[in-house]
Amino acid sequence: MNEQRDKKRLEDFGKHLKDLRDKLGLSQDTVVARCDVTKGNLSNIENGKKDFNFTTLLEIAKGLGVKPKELLDF
Repeated sequence: MNEQRDKKRLEDFGKHLKDLRDKLGLSQDTVVARCDVTKGNLSNIENGKKDFNFTTLLEIAKGLGVKPKELLDF
């Protein structure tokens, strides 16, 4: 397992997630009110500091109002 590679992937995903949320004009509070993810977890994911599972990805997509595919297209 390559920790440096995984860290970079999480950071890249987090940046993409934050950019998408900003583009949609949504606050973290709005996103988490629409799904089952805490604000702390969303913040840590956006900052590339937290790994997460597939169901969390689905919840974040729901909170953003996008298809899960859009979160992976970066």
